[in-house]
Amino acid sequence: MRLSQYALSTAVLSTGVNAFYPYLRTSLANSDLDRRFYPYQFGASADDDTAGLPTLPLKKRSTPRRRDNHYTVIEGTPPSTPNSVAVNDDGQDFSYFFAMEFGSKNQSMWMLFDTGGTNTWAFSDDCTVQACEMHNAFGSSDSTTLQVTTEPFDVGYGTGTVTGVLGTDIVSFADFSMNLTFGLVSNASSDFEDYPMDGILGLGRSNSSTTGTLTAMETIAQSHSLQSNIIGISLQRSSDGAKDGEITFGGVDDTKFTGNITYTDTSPGTNLWQIPLDDAIVNGEPLNFTGKSAIVDTGTSYIFLPPSDAAAVHALIPESAAAGENFKIPCSSNVTVRFTISGVSYDVSPKDYVGSGADSTGTTCYSNIIGVQTAGTDDWLLGDVFLKNVYTVFDFDLNRVGFAARNGTVATTRTASTAASTDSTNPAATSAGSPTGTIAAASQSAVQTGRAASFAHPKAALLAGAMSLYTLVYV
Repeated sequence: MRLSQYALSTAVLSTGVNAFYPYLRTSLANSDLDRRFYPYQFGASADDDTAGLPTLPLKKRSTPRRRDNHYTVIEGTPPSTPNSVAVNDDGQDFSYFFAMEFGSKNQSMWMLFDTGGTNTWAFSDDCTVQACEMHNAFGSSDSTTLQVTTEPFDVGYGTGTVTGVLGTDIVSFADFSMNLTFGLVSNASSDFEDYPMDGILGLGRSNSSTTGTLTAMETIAQSHSLQSNIIGISLQRSSDGAKDGEITFGGVDDTKFTGNITYTDTSPGTNLWQIPLDDAIVNGEPLNFTGKSAIVDTGTSYIFLPPSDAAAVHALIPESAAAGENFKIPCSSNVTVRFTISGVSYDVSPKDYVGSGADSTGTTCYSNIIGVQTAGTDDWLLGDVFLKNVYTVFDFDLNRVGFAARNGTVATTRTASTAASTDSTNPAATSAGSPTGTIAAASQSAVQTGRAASFAHPKAALLAGAMSLYTLVYV
């Protein structure tokens, strides 16, 4: 069923705190993607669990027309879970995206999915700048149903920008098919030359008070398409030879995690996926942080902490040294780094927090935990470096975020919780019935079933908006 009656208009929006963040490390010689991560080296006392892993089938993308697209991509394995889509990545865990079809001719576009914002856009075929020429694009020649408006579309991401106009057409992915209004980008800054994605799909929380339009999950709620308005996300790690990344709409895939999912209510007074954070434990020592919160954002590659917090974390990593807002650490570091949320501690693997080489010796690397204040003085930004270690659930009905240990990660450790509201269950479809109007809190908690949630309908309308993408760019 095509839910054309749920086509929506997207207001012009410039992002605020959570935006494209072209962070520069000038000590590196070039900005090639393969220089952004240094292959993790285990210390002599650690087990090398990468031995014998299969070689990843890296694919050069072929395009049906004119775009000079030479990005190397690892394509995810198509999932069997209903209303799910495979997650692709760039082979370095730098960005995650999936295929989305646009228009009557099903033009395939790689869309980075972003839980930090609600704006959706794609490169337009009338864009001639280099950033556009390097990607697939979409336009009237690709669809007989595209409706292009004259309403301007303008989004700023730090120093990066995209501009264009709004358009409406059919889009399809993950068993969904709907009419969607999105930005058709006719001009983009050079920042976007570094990423394989052809656009952004916003999966952030409601931003209706700013844009005056419904968001993706509000649209799903009004369509009564799913019994539970949640998104379950599992990100793969390339160094493990994995291609099992997946996004599930309306439920979770319990084959992707171990134990229970522990939920934390979002912080009051924010439209972000922002939650209280109890503490950090590094090398077995708690840092005794208080009053901290974490913004959970799939559109951010790294972990960003306020400078003083980042310094405290790295002070417990042997042989670490400050380098401005960056930190240098041994490439062989195997120190345990844990973040505690709602009484559960989640490990961040050295495979993820040990970053690119800091010099030519191959022994010193940059840390992927960066001392940059992206929001308030007590706000952390947890991006993919953290999210690769957990299965994450974004619950739009109950305004909460859930985590469980991803398969293959260290089991969570229970500690005293400082969170105001948590629920440790396996989520499934709520039994409260279909929501009406905008997304409303369900009258019952998620029900533990031990399997993926059931789905009320095979199709659902989807709208998404502004992006929040923090990245590092090396020059």
